[in-house]
Amino acid sequence: MSDKFLTEEDPLVNTLINLLKIPKGSISVETSDTPAFSLEFQGDKIFLDITDASFFNFGEEGDDIGFFSKLRTAKELAQALTDNHLTLSILRKGKEALSLGYETHPTLSRLITRSDDIQIDSVKEVAKLKHDVGKDEK
Repeated sequence: MSDKFLTEEDPLVNTLINLLKIPKGSISVETSDTPAFSLEFQGDKIFLDITDASFFNFGEEGDDIGFFSKLRTAKELAQALTDNHLTLSILRKGKEALSLGYETHPTLSRLITRSDDIQIDSVKEVAKLKHDVGKDEK
């Protein structure tokens, strides 16, 4: 496996990929005693199960810098995952929504994302996740 990435210009993506290679097992993150998300590492597959999507809403209200706003970054991340034989499956409350990386087989997803490395597993769950991220949960 090569440590050469197609996304050399994005050190954040490279750092994330290197961090995803390290752990095995699972990690759960809570905010105010409420589960936010969990990561489960199974070989070359990483499962990100998002329970509280508002955790990923990084911008100010009305800003469009949240979870899905930068498809270009998602494409770069997906390509870097593929280059490193890693797959990231994003789940919403235990249900598959989106997969990025090596073990993806996009069909109609390719038309939407313009990427061979991003697979929409459930349009319904992706839409719910997008809605959850945008919710103002004060």
